Amino acid sequence: MVTFDVVIGWICEVLWRSNFISLAIEECSVEKPFALIVVTILATLAKFMRYYDKSKPIFHTVEEMLKWAELYKSTQITSETELLSYGLSQQLIDELVTVIMRINYGQSKSISGMAGAVSLCGSGGNFWAIEGGNWKMAAGLVEFSNASLLLNGKVTSVVAVDGGYEVGISSGERRFCNAVILATSLDESQIEFTPPVSIPKRHMQHTHATFVRGIINPDYFGMPCAASVPSFVGTLELPSIPFSSLNVLESYGDNDKAYKVFSRSKLTDDLLDQIFSVRKNTVHLDWAAYPHYNAPEAFAPFVLDDKHLYYVNAFENAASTMETGAVAAENVVRLLLLRIRAGCTLRSLTLNCTQDTLEADL
Repeated sequence: MVTFDVVIGWICEVLWRSNFISLAIEECSVEKPFALIVVTILATLAKFMRYYDKSKPIFHTVEEMLKWAELYKSTQITSETELLSYGLSQQLIDELVTVIMRINYGQSKSISGMAGAVSLCGSGGNFWAIEGGNWKMAAGLVEFSNASLLLNGKVTSVVAVDGGYEVGISSGERRFCNAVILATSLDESQIEFTPPVSIPKRHMQHTHATFVRGIINPDYFGMPCAASVPSFVGTLELPSIPFSSLNVLESYGDNDKAYKVFSRSKLTDDLLDQIFSVRKNTVHLDWAAYPHYNAPEAFAPFVLDDKHLYYVNAFENAASTMETGAVAAENVVRLLLLRIRAGCTLRSLTLNCTQDTLEADL
């Protein structure tokens, strides 16, 4: 998680570079927005950190989970509305906050207040990665749990049967499961459910990542030479700008660098030849990276039927991060254990079952 001191340090650095702090010295009235943006981010982090408290209850719905941490209200209004209510200027939102939203979520200031706050929290420079690749974290968790991992197969169907579910795989194989936990977005999924499941309709925001090894074209950016083009370029929410961000991934020499470009649609070869004077290699990836946020948000249920079909990504409409996925997954597992103990009767459940009572099972 991003720590408080990192967030404050990053904000101070950005505001200093944008002449914000010097303005605050001359105009005392500017100090309030500066203080409020810091307090807003720290408050969101403090609320989210409550999910790591072992004494927290088990949540049956996303709404319940958000309201417990006092985060639900922020999912019902736009980030712009929330930040304006705190006293931030429209210019600061348009020229700084929106740039961050475009980078982290490929969207604008119209995303929900919570998603916007999470985006701001994740915009510092002090990030961590696992040596050798972050995939090692998932591999390590699988090994630690002693789970059986089935690869090279795609789930095509989930059918409710007596005592559980029959899960169909693209290879033609069918497996019986007592419970099914879905940890992927169902919005563009081709999984067939019998009986059908019902979730609120939402669209996924596709991010197009284009990786180019070559030489940047300074003319495209109005710069005198390639060395003058910044190593990181963020952009405003303007129809004339075709990409969200551009940054240097690796430098092999003054005239040989690897770049990453984020955009909302695929960049054409003609456009790439305008941005780059030389392209040695180009790789394009398109993936449904996160939900398209549209406040007020509606949430799918954690439990998709009256048995044991669970949906971790229901929480993703609040914010999409590794951390939100982790806390949602933990809650789903605890909910599964609680419902098994309660005989799977939703009306008989209680929120008084805490981490201590489930520790042995987990």
